[in-house]
Amino acid sequence: MRRASLLLLAVAGVSLGACASNANYNAPNGDANYDALKKASEECKSHGGQLQLKSGGDSTELGDYACKMGKGS
Repeated sequence: MRRASLLLLAVAGVSLGACASNANYNAPNGDANYDALKKASEECKSHGGQLQLKSGGDSTELGDYACKMGKGS
């Protein structure tokens, strides 16, 4: 019984870890040129989100973009 509980706990931890890593995806720092934005957008899309400029962000800075997840992204 204890072994089954530990296994369930481990599976839950791995699952939550995967969700957390997706939710925290942000574009790397650097110049927001066409190629960099395309790459960051594709990476974000692979995590299930959409790359968007942060509120008050500078559109020329890649680090000012965030990957918005879920409904309405």
